[in-house]
Amino acid sequence: MAASIYYFTRHEKKVYSSESTIYTGIASGYSLNGSTKADFYSTSNAFDNLLSLIESRETKQDVLIDLLAEHLFLKKHDPNVLTWGAYDELQQLVPEDIKRKIVKPSLIETRASIADLVEKSDDNLIYKIIYSGNAFYSLEALKSIKSSRISNSDLIKISYETNDPFICKRTLELLEQSFMRKNKLLREGQTGSVVSYFESETKRAFSKLDSTEKTFLDFNKTNDIINYYEQTKAVAGEREDLYALNHNLEMDKMSSKSSLEKVNENIKGRNNQYSNGTDIIKEREKLSNIYNKIALSETVNNDGSNQKQIDSLKSIASRTEGSLKVSLDRLYKDSNTPNGIPTKNVLDEWLKTTLAYEQSKAKLTVMDKRKKEFEEEYRRFAPLGAMLKKIERQIGVSEQEYLELLHGLNMARLTQQNTELTAKLNVVDPPYLPLRPNTSKRMVMVILGFVIGLVLVLAFILTNALINKTLLEPLRARKTVDAPLLGIYPLLNGNPNFVKKANLRLLQQFLANVETQQKPIVVGILSTQVGEGKTTIINLLGQELMNLNYSVEKQLLINNSGTTSDTYLPITIKEPEKKSFGVSFPDSYEAFLEARENKLKNVKDFILIEFPSLDDIVIKPGLFPKLNYAILLCRANRVWGRVDRDILNIFRKTTGNNPQFILNGVDTDFAEEYIGEVPKKRNIFRSILKRVAKFEFGNRKKIR
Repeated sequence: MAASIYYFTRHEKKVYSSESTIYTGIASGYSLNGSTKADFYSTSNAFDNLLSLIESRETKQDVLIDLLAEHLFLKKHDPNVLTWGAYDELQQLVPEDIKRKIVKPSLIETRASIADLVEKSDDNLIYKIIYSGNAFYSLEALKSIKSSRISNSDLIKISYETNDPFICKRTLELLEQSFMRKNKLLREGQTGSVVSYFESETKRAFSKLDSTEKTFLDFNKTNDIINYYEQTKAVAGEREDLYALNHNLEMDKMSSKSSLEKVNENIKGRNNQYSNGTDIIKEREKLSNIYNKIALSETVNNDGSNQKQIDSLKSIASRTEGSLKVSLDRLYKDSNTPNGIPTKNVLDEWLKTTLAYEQSKAKLTVMDKRKKEFEEEYRRFAPLGAMLKKIERQIGVSEQEYLELLHGLNMARLTQQNTELTAKLNVVDPPYLPLRPNTSKRMVMVILGFVIGLVLVLAFILTNALINKTLLEPLRARKTVDAPLLGIYPLLNGNPNFVKKANLRLLQQFLANVETQQKPIVVGILSTQVGEGKTTIINLLGQELMNLNYSVEKQLLINNSGTTSDTYLPITIKEPEKKSFGVSFPDSYEAFLEARENKLKNVKDFILIEFPSLDDIVIKPGLFPKLNYAILLCRANRVWGRVDRDILNIFRKTTGNNPQFILNGVDTDFAEEYIGEVPKKRNIFRSILKRVAKFEFGNRKKIR
């Protein structure tokens, strides 16, 4: 992996980066009311909005359109705008015929033309460039733009890196212009819509209030109302006074009437004579009319405007009373009353009573008329109060609504002004032109590739070791197989020299565990399953022992599938294809035992017997051959299970033999630890790497 990364990054392009810092004033800036914003959630939300606006697709697309417009508008290469490589790449990217269609006389028109192409369809070259993987003019390239808030301050940091230093700087400048413009439009647009709403609603509320007040004015004009509550209070007071006066007049009338009836009774028979007098009757009627006028004038003369008229009527009444007295004085001389009372006194009393009675009648007549007027006034004012209350309530509701909307409008305008002030972002640290490329990450990537490759290999090895439940290697086999380890034998497909060394090591381990003084040494080669390598090991041991001038006899016992069930050791002797190493092949098991006893007379040094797999035979106690040593073969690539342990325990109990085991087919990496290093040529790098892997530091092959 390290070599691959090193090779494929040999043509790595240089990367330039630039950055800019913008002051927002969100966290500590002042508003129009002078209060600072300290709400954590509002501040965090405002910064999130700004950062999202910077990272938005629309903002970046505007930046790309502006950048393309500026570069396509160039008549020739300008080294202060972009490098020659970027310019040449752009010329190849946009053919001349398409460029002639896009580029207009001015930069603004060119920008509008490119934006129109992008908006109209997605089947044009500009759209494909923006949504491609181009290094300068694609949304994919602008993914390297990073924006973040600097700690808990009011500052936002924006950085960008690309392969061209001039494009790097200009891209950041265009990004700042684009997102600051969008931020201002968004914030002012929000408050503008609110202000427009309150303005329209305030106008509507004012029109409603004005209409209600006009209705109130027309109502007062129509019903002659100056102050309804004072007017009704005055009418109610006058009404009470009127009824009290009417009650007194009723009492005066009844009193005068009673007195007049008494006087009439006293002058009975004469009264008609006096009354029928023309002068007295005329004067009386005239006086009655005058009193009526006086009573009416006094009733309506609340403000004193009719006082002269009342005085004139009283003067006329005085003269009429004088004239009437003169007429009565004439009659006084004629007679007295029947009771002996002088007629003059009676007539004076009659006159006085008559005058009082007539005055009361006249006043009551006027009072009745006035009472009717008051009743009509009451009937007129009663519904007016309810209507007036309703109109006043409507005015109050409209006025409250208007005031609330007016307050909302003022607050919205204040917020609008505050937003216009605070929405302006200031560039504290403008983008700079990077003159040096960024430090290459090539070596870091190479080292990282090496480490990752090493970790992956180790992880694979460890995972394989953890999930591998086979015997695998000697240490694990010792813990799993309940028997002493005699030795190991590697796979035969390895180095031939290593196999020879393995043969030697196995022979050494075998001879180190046997007593060679007694003869013969009977060795049984066993296995719990088929295919454990018994034949290979017995041939190997026989050959190596014979190479050491030992006499060796090999015997092979195999399963006989036709054996009846009463045979406790169902094995027969089968002649192999090759007869070597003095192997004898009896015809039956009994013959095998007999031949074995006979051959004991011709003693061999070693007798090697290969038994069938233990899971296929039944051993009758006492009939199993006596063995000096029992060797159990176990393959390294198999799982040692409960069945194998049970079979081994059964063998021990029935034969009394406690076998040792040989781990067969061990992988070379594990076998080297017990056999020795594989003899082959290695370069210095592989030798060092192997020593490091095995922690064999300071190991030397010879003394220097």
